[in-house]
Amino acid sequence: MKKATFIRKYAGGKYEPHMIYMDYEYRGHEYTVYENRAKGNEPLAWQHKNHQASIDRDIELESKPATGKPVDMDEIWKILDWD
Repeated sequence: MKKATFIRKYAGGKYEPHMIYMDYEYRGHEYTVYENRAKGNEPLAWQHKNHQASIDRDIELESKPATGKPVDMDEIWKILDWD
């Protein structure tokens, strides 16, 4: 399994001084994980796993050919019983 590449780390600034953000690149897509030092947060490992799974799904969907026939609006109106 491919690992994410660390890009940068930055603080939340004046309005979110308790927040730390970290940007990563995975399979050509960037994502951000965060650490809330005031309240706690979902573990970073879970955040990575969820972001990477979402990216994997997006890439898989992009690579699949479209199936089925084009949508016919007349058929939709008949199903909805709108004239």
